[in-house]
Amino acid sequence: MAQNTKYIALIVLVIVVVAAAAFMFFQKPGAGKEEAPEKLTVKIGVLTDETGPTSDVGISYAKGVLAALKYFNEKGITTKDGVKVELSWVKRDYAYNPTKAEEFYKEFRDKYGVIAVLGWGTADTEKLSDTIINDKIVYISASYSAKLTAKPYNFFVPPDYSTQACIAISWIASVKPGAKIALLYDHKVAYSRSPIDAIKAAAQQLGLEVVADVDLPLKATEADAERAVLQIVDKNPDYVWCGNTITSCSLAAKAMAKQGLNAIMISNVWGFDERSKDMIGPEGYGKAMGVSPFIYPAIARQQNIPGINLVLEAARAAGYSDTDVNLRFLQGFLSAWLLVQAIERVDSQALMDKGGEALKEVLEASCQGQAFDFQGLVAPARFCPGRHIASEQAYLVLLNENGEFELKGPQSAPEGIDCAQITIQAGG
Repeated sequence: MAQNTKYIALIVLVIVVVAAAAFMFFQKPGAGKEEAPEKLTVKIGVLTDETGPTSDVGISYAKGVLAALKYFNEKGITTKDGVKVELSWVKRDYAYNPTKAEEFYKEFRDKYGVIAVLGWGTADTEKLSDTIINDKIVYISASYSAKLTAKPYNFFVPPDYSTQACIAISWIASVKPGAKIALLYDHKVAYSRSPIDAIKAAAQQLGLEVVADVDLPLKATEADAERAVLQIVDKNPDYVWCGNTITSCSLAAKAMAKQGLNAIMISNVWGFDERSKDMIGPEGYGKAMGVSPFIYPAIARQQNIPGINLVLEAARAAGYSDTDVNLRFLQGFLSAWLLVQAIERVDSQALMDKGGEALKEVLEASCQGQAFDFQGLVAPARFCPGRHIASEQAYLVLLNENGEFELKGPQSAPEGIDCAQITIQAGG
């Protein structure tokens, strides 16, 4: 009886072993683990100014953002491990009202569960910069405020306003040592004020003299511009910095020509573009220029810059003509393209588990790793933790005496002067 019991136990053991082996044999590789989904949806908020005081540049920027999102969606986006991603976005025009921006941001977060926002202005982006840390939402803005470069969830494609301005100041020092500079900008607007402390500090270190600091309203009338220019005429500046958007800067350039001021106006990236030729008029030819980290689309076509073909293809697919692809359209497109490139570098599981935090990590991994490349349309971008300054290069674009746009550069930021840090320390 004991011998039979042993035989039965042995037979049971053999059956168990065979069954286990069969189970293991027929199991699919990776079974027991959560399989990657076939498709992921990434939800995005889009904030625009299409009706407010910066709509003169905001309308085309918004077109570029939306054209890029549609284009990459249709072309196909995949994560690092090959999972297809579909972008889903909600757009709100906040008309450059920071309070409305905050309301729409909460809607994006609470109702739609976005993990990224493609935003717009300086005051609202700065206001939300601490909130998005708690929410772990990546925010890629059209504000290039230096204050945002120290914020962990804020990113933008070009160098910050202060670095851009200091590139212009460095160029002035190289072509006209000891030059006198007058400043025109809206003293009440955060975006306009943003680089001013850095400009003054860099000018002093480079041996230039700031001879005037005059308020020019962002929504200036012709009379406003003339009043502002009259305050700098007797200072006889060699260069005038305009820190507003294109309408008020163009009016100021016209007023300078009217007063016979023998100075060159240099406007920030939002104060000068392809429309400047017509908005300033022949009287200002040879006396107006702008800072631009981005190569103008028309010039990119002339120089066969590879990235412009992709942008044009996207614009046509969205129903726009080639002439609609201006500098502002390009800027919006590149902001969305940065987000797409970040998604393509993240693992699908990390994207599902960590959302915006995963995007932040891959963006910052570019610091010592592979830069984000835009095929020649702007300098490659790298973001280091605590210092999200994408690059330190920009062009200067002169509206020359023949009414043609003439590229100078790219120029680099002055060595030994950390203009972004100057702005941050000054609270600019």
